Amino acid sequence: MSEQAAVATGSSASARSGKIRTLSELERILQEARSAGQRITLCHGVFDIVHPGHILHFKQAREQGDLLVVTITPDHYVRKGPGRPVFNQRLRLETIAALEDVDYAALNEWPTAVEAIKRLKPHIYVKGSDYANPSADLTGRIIEEEAAVQLVGGRIFFTDGETFSSSALINRFFSAYPEATQTYLQAIRSRYSADRVIERLRSLSDLRVLVVGEAILDQYCYCLPMGKSPKETIVSTRYASEEHFAGGSLAIANHLAGFCREVTLVTAFGADPEHARFVESKLRPNVRLEAIITGDRPTVTKRRYLEPSFLIKMFEVQYLDDTPVPEPIERQVAARIEANLQGHDCVVTADFGHGLMTERLRTFVSSAGTFLALNTQSNSANLGFNPVTKYERADFVCVDEPELKLAARDRYGDLQSLASSVKQHLRAGCFLVSRGANGSFILSDRSPVVETPALAVKVVDRTGAGDALFAVTSPCVFRGFPMDMVGFIGNCVGALAVEIVCNRDPVDPVLLYKFITSLLK
Repeated sequence: MSEQAAVATGSSASARSGKIRTLSELERILQEARSAGQRITLCHGVFDIVHPGHILHFKQAREQGDLLVVTITPDHYVRKGPGRPVFNQRLRLETIAALEDVDYAALNEWPTAVEAIKRLKPHIYVKGSDYANPSADLTGRIIEEEAAVQLVGGRIFFTDGETFSSSALINRFFSAYPEATQTYLQAIRSRYSADRVIERLRSLSDLRVLVVGEAILDQYCYCLPMGKSPKETIVSTRYASEEHFAGGSLAIANHLAGFCREVTLVTAFGADPEHARFVESKLRPNVRLEAIITGDRPTVTKRRYLEPSFLIKMFEVQYLDDTPVPEPIERQVAARIEANLQGHDCVVTADFGHGLMTERLRTFVSSAGTFLALNTQSNSANLGFNPVTKYERADFVCVDEPELKLAARDRYGDLQSLASSVKQHLRAGCFLVSRGANGSFILSDRSPVVETPALAVKVVDRTGAGDALFAVTSPCVFRGFPMDMVGFIGNCVGALAVEIVCNRDPVDPVLLYKFITSLLK
């Protein structure tokens, strides 16, 4: 039995009254209604918290026809940021079905209403007045929905009642954040509207960015634990499936490509043609790949074995040669970087300590004269032997707390003092330190210290979250965004990234805009 059918056959009063139906059931019901000359009106949305604006919206919608059908977005397609929806799809369905003006309620099966419109064939599709201007729709879906309505012979109608905001109500009365974070968000709201932050992010769309760093293939092998082997001191597992991702500089390039006009990626990987095909299939269309093939070195591959239900990592096998790349490869990489410097606005360098960024290349990007955003990552392979201080300078540095301590060679010192020392060493105008659950802070020549709390509510997988934060904040710093806005954007990106399995998808600008909007209402 499908989830929709299970909801429809539940024991609640609404389900027994027949108002909650599956889409398949509604197709038959509405066909009979049309044959009897009745006009069908359809509303669609998340309807996380039903407020007076929704009531007035449904009332006007009901007046447009004989039957009012409301479909809701399933939980797993709600993209309003971490912690949403507040109420699950069963409760949202029950709430909608309890309203007098609603004749039928159903759970949609897709991320948009387009397919539901085609199947239910409403005479009138009703949306709120905030969708009347298509250019103001962050998702751009209202155009697709209107086209679907016209395709089935219907028309779209915009209600004009007083508007309210579910997000504003949730932020005020149902926030998932602790009091300190709510206080921070209220302060950000007092300085910036969502429209202003989104406008600044959209201003990045003309940038050309050059990315330099190791390409990494992340592989997740999902295994089911079976128990301890009777003859060995090991836990035996059964293979279930596997998934491959484009990580390292590949992921950073993809994140940037969602916000910037063009991204050129200078990297290196092994001679295996399957790896090259995989990489090319995973890059966004506006990423131009300039890869040097290292015939005697494998593509850096990190194969992790996980329990699939909770993504618990059991162990990892790495395929790599982390010695410095030979001089001929080093010269090729330098030549590719030099050839692309003039046509790009800034350079984003990600040093994972796996041999690509040699001493010569570090000196080369440091002295190139172009805005340099820099991230060096400590991991189990490099053991922190590639601190950010191996570079001569950078305009923007982004590291996490352990990486800062390794760079400063101080395990217990005051973090802001350590960051100030390393920032001065690199002559960096902006220095961001991410601290996981403790948020982040930024030291800048242009403002006092900016501290931003963590905005993640649910953590699915932390792998790749730091790459996403670094990627999106780099052009923001280049464009001179206020530092408190950079911190806010960065932690919004981090919150979205930890809900994505590894680098399965780059951060979607539309989802980021919706998250920002939901937080700042």
